[in-house]
Amino acid sequence: MTRPSLQSLRAFGLLLLSGLCGSQALAARPPNIDPPLQVEVRSSKDSALIVSNEAYAALPQVVWAGDDARAFRGWASDTDGVASFRLRVASDATAATLAKEARLAASRVRPGGTVWFYYAGHGTVTDSGKRVLLGVDATADSLESRGLPLDELVKILEKYGKRASRIVLVLDAGFGNVGRDGLELVPGRDVKVPVGFSDVVTDRTVVWAASRDGTQAGAYLPAKHGLFTWAAVGALRGWADGEIDGIRDEHVTFGEAQAFTERTARHLGQLARPSRDPRVEAQVWVLTRGSHLEVGPTDETMDALAREDLIRRVTEAEQRIRVDAAAFWADTLAIAHRGGDDGKAALEAYISEFSNSQASLTWAVHVPEVKDALRLLLNYDPAGVGQDAAAAPTAASAVRCDDLLLLESPAMLGQLNEGQRGCLEARVKNERLQTDKSKISRLLIVNAEATGDRAGWQQLMARHLEDIDRSDPDLCYGYALFLHRTEDLDNAEEAVRWADYALENKARWEGEAYVKKVSGLLRLRAEAAARLWAAAEAQYRRSATAETEAMTNSFRGWAKDFSREWLDYAVAAGQNSDRARALCMSAAGTAAFCEAGAPR
Repeated sequence: MTRPSLQSLRAFGLLLLSGLCGSQALAARPPNIDPPLQVEVRSSKDSALIVSNEAYAALPQVVWAGDDARAFRGWASDTDGVASFRLRVASDATAATLAKEARLAASRVRPGGTVWFYYAGHGTVTDSGKRVLLGVDATADSLESRGLPLDELVKILEKYGKRASRIVLVLDAGFGNVGRDGLELVPGRDVKVPVGFSDVVTDRTVVWAASRDGTQAGAYLPAKHGLFTWAAVGALRGWADGEIDGIRDEHVTFGEAQAFTERTARHLGQLARPSRDPRVEAQVWVLTRGSHLEVGPTDETMDALAREDLIRRVTEAEQRIRVDAAAFWADTLAIAHRGGDDGKAALEAYISEFSNSQASLTWAVHVPEVKDALRLLLNYDPAGVGQDAAAAPTAASAVRCDDLLLLESPAMLGQLNEGQRGCLEARVKNERLQTDKSKISRLLIVNAEATGDRAGWQQLMARHLEDIDRSDPDLCYGYALFLHRTEDLDNAEEAVRWADYALENKARWEGEAYVKKVSGLLRLRAEAAARLWAAAEAQYRRSATAETEAMTNSFRGWAKDFSREWLDYAVAAGQNSDRARALCMSAAGTAAFCEAGAPR
């Protein structure tokens, strides 16, 4: 099969482009991922290490790696809410620095949080078969000694992030021998890249990478970012919400994010092959959530961007040929002017080389029906297509849990049996409607509370509020109070966080219940903040660094603001305000700040 000529490719691209609305098509620009979404998140259990290795001394540069890292950092700090003293940043790092920073970042995660590791740079497979992230000082002869093996990195993150519920590696790196700009890392080197990351993932760890095999992790020139980073940060901003089932539910799961990055690459004509973790438990992990989630580019916008990029890539291919031809022509002319047989041979060689110049371009074709097919496959039931559904019973069909009203009384008495709980758990994971998920989850919570299973209750409450529904102020209040009463410093920030969510929906309360609960939440926040401030102050005295100072100032600010809010409310409600005033004066360092009517 012959390849299309450069001229036919250009004509085809122009024909596609002409189908759009003239100047509107030419004005299409990829959505910007650089301004972070500003979210009112006061604390997070997460920690993060963000690495950009751009300026390699002896290998090709990784264009825009620094910009990629800044975009991911913006999402981590302003959208996910990673506190500044739990967020590490490294640029142009060696392998030793990567390992050191990974230990520090992982050790700062809060119990139940996520350790994020983001990397933009070169990766490869060493001669011994290990995938490594290359330090900025790597050379053609030192790929193994100056690279951090991926399995070793995972071990570090697992060991020092033992309090984390999950560890997510986001890698904008290829592991073959071609860099982001298309240049070979080591000219002529043959690299055999394993497919997938099953050799390094664990129950808690997932790898979300630009390439799951030896394909290139390319750049996306119009966005001035790596293609994978542009799509991945977009996915985390909300573009991937509903990617799999078409339903936007203000949650982006890992499965949705993976599917979105792969489809986006193909939609833009690039044969990228981002990683896909097939494990069901990984697919349902919620990476980000909230009403702030952004709607991504429409299919029409992506079509326009793809067509413009096709024209650009064809034009670049043409220019490369013209540059080569011009350089070759200068040498050919010099030989021809000397005359003789050499001149004739040079002219003939030039004509042979360039008279039928062609450029080949690999272009992935986006077929929108594939997304529809994937969505149908998600809920496909062979028993529902010309078969008797009763002829294909499942293991869960022995226990029925479809009538939630029937299960309310046993749940309130703590009498749900193991089969019923298992059936309900399966429904929580598989129900598509958020309202149904919430009802089922509440039954499990009520049952755990009735049985006195505090550990199980805490786990179910955390899942419900984190992944399902946090709009009920009573649930948020109850969970915040539970965390606060443990008097565990690791729970203090989370207690403040859930108190904030309860206060957001306080309008649902009325009368005396309103006053009592709002007052209790304001007191809880102030006392938790004071405890955090005291602990940070003690740590600062032991180790006076810029980070411990920042942490101390941050928590003191919390204590100052929260105690003042509690004081104002207590005075307005006619309650005893002595404790609130004492906390306020301690944090503010001055009585004037705590006087009625004083500016906050």
